[in-house]
Amino acid sequence: MAKARVLVVDDEESPRESLRYILKDRYEVVTCDCGTAGLAALRDGEPFDAMLLDMKMPDMTGLQVLEQALQIQPSLPVIMATAITDAKPAVDAMKLGAADYLNKPFDVDEIRHVIERVLKERSLERESGRTRSELQSTYKFENIVGSSAAMERVYALVRRLMDNDSTVLVLGETGTGKELIARALHFNSIRRNNPFIAVHCAAIPSELLESELFGHEKGAFTGALQRRIGMFEAATGGTLFLDEIGEMPIATQSKLLRAIQEREIRRVGGQETIKINVRLVCATNRNLEQEVKKGTFREDLFYRINVVPIYLPSLRERKDDIPQLVQHFTTRFAKELNRSVPTFTPAALELLNNYPWPGNVRELEHAIERVLVITDSAEIGADNLPFVIANAEATPVVSEATLNLTPSVPRAIEAGERLEFDDRGHLDLPKLTDDIERRAIEEALRRCEGVMTDAAKALNITRRMLRYKMDKLGIPAPRSANREPEDVEVPLESEPGPIT
Repeated sequence: MAKARVLVVDDEESPRESLRYILKDRYEVVTCDCGTAGLAALRDGEPFDAMLLDMKMPDMTGLQVLEQALQIQPSLPVIMATAITDAKPAVDAMKLGAADYLNKPFDVDEIRHVIERVLKERSLERESGRTRSELQSTYKFENIVGSSAAMERVYALVRRLMDNDSTVLVLGETGTGKELIARALHFNSIRRNNPFIAVHCAAIPSELLESELFGHEKGAFTGALQRRIGMFEAATGGTLFLDEIGEMPIATQSKLLRAIQEREIRRVGGQETIKINVRLVCATNRNLEQEVKKGTFREDLFYRINVVPIYLPSLRERKDDIPQLVQHFTTRFAKELNRSVPTFTPAALELLNNYPWPGNVRELEHAIERVLVITDSAEIGADNLPFVIANAEATPVVSEATLNLTPSVPRAIEAGERLEFDDRGHLDLPKLTDDIERRAIEEALRRCEGVMTDAAKALNITRRMLRYKMDKLGIPAPRSANREPEDVEVPLESEPGPIT
């Protein structure tokens, strides 16, 4: 396999040759001693896979070279190198499209790590065929799949927020597409031409999360070999997306709260305060109100990020969208696999519609991909579906009436409800028993989101017995409901502005 080509542009011979020596074993390295020569190398030779560019040169500034380099080769990952202690030029470079930056003098391991990372990201981008301009097109509303009433309400709320910098909290189960909505908010907003930075709080070790968000100074902790800007600075003028914010440690929550309140940050180990200008979008699959009660999430932070909540319905609550999603994923994966687009039999579609989809849209996406990879048939039948889907029982969804029921029976009795005898001193025990059973079953279905097997386990009875009691008591099988999120009526006029 041919080595990746790396272009090094630096007017000083010592760092230029040091980089060539460090990288020559792994990459084909081309060096240039000025910005003009670097741009000529980009125009005249074979395409490069990465570029290391000095920030300060006599003929052109690094930012000028960066801007022109990305016009010549738009997808080129450019890593800026600087000896300047001020972080502003690095932030400006990131806004112009730089992939990363390094401080002089160089750390060998850091150089190799950064280049390997940007080359891997570029490889993934090539595989998916998505450039930044294509990303902007991808996240337009018309390209988000789903036309159910539940999703239309989501779209309506997001459209109201497009040119509004209010902080947004996206709520929903895992796999419902929370990051997709966050990206749609950004790429359809006035900040669309500035960075969208996503931080997955659950994927970063707690001891590193603070540094990832706020940056750090050289020597701030073991391994902090150079100053590094954090994601708040990298997202300047754009959107910072904090995914799974419910996983954030309490100590980091305190610093995030201060950043939101004061609209400024301080790097780890630093004394200087830095003003920030970002639009904050957070997401979680947890019930943050419950986390507040348990003491694992700060109440004051919850109210700060819960300015405009957007509830994303589970796939069980938007089953009308399943056929459209199936067609979308089938077409996409058929194109990627260079095969014709297969059709699904009515029986297969019925099974897909009846499956509870605990992993939501993401699980459906993976299921369709698997089917197209292992099946060459032009028609997909029930036998071609994954075993767990083909053999699942139909799972209804609770109705809106069920969702708004009174609390569970034990809690209601604790609240002081009394048993009423009639004027003759009689009590219809069978009727009372039926009423208690009805309320208990409805509450169990609500808690288990309409999954009858789980509701039966919660009631300590068999699923067959649950079905019998539901038929006896006239409880209908829960159906997909048009659940209206509480956030639809949030008045945007009174909301606080962006973090500027």
